[in-house]
Amino acid sequence: ARVLRLVWLAVTSGATLVMGVLGYLAASGEPPQPDLASTLFYGVAVLSMVATAVAFWLIRQMETRLLNAGSNANARGIVQGFGIAALAAAETPAILGAIAAYLTGDLLALAFGVTMYAFAALTWPSDGRVAYWLGMHEAR
Repeated sequence: ARVLRLVWLAVTSGATLVMGVLGYLAASGEPPQPDLASTLFYGVAVLSMVATAVAFWLIRQMETRLLNAGSNANARGIVQGFGIAALAAAETPAILGAIAAYLTGDLLALAFGVTMYAFAALTWPSDGRVAYWLGMHEAR
């Protein structure tokens, strides 16, 4: 669980850093593409919905595969692989929102980072949650 928590923190911290830097650049300079503000905003909104759905789908797939995991080692690999992929999918709207904010100067696009934080909080790999995930293959 400790390794997964470090991964969760690293991924969210990296996206937060990108959002902070690009947000600062967007606020302090002339945006390169201000005429694309609405197009990029709505594009990121659609991609945010898709990426969040994919992230939750990956968590569901992880739980389904855990039911058929043969050993603790396989279960750990499934949790790590699917968990990291799901968090990467959830990180996508934050990065794309930061890029859109930088390109257009529209800082509201940074709000798409909230989906990443919400997903990371809802799937935080606490000791209890990881024990539940790893115990799923034994319950079958």
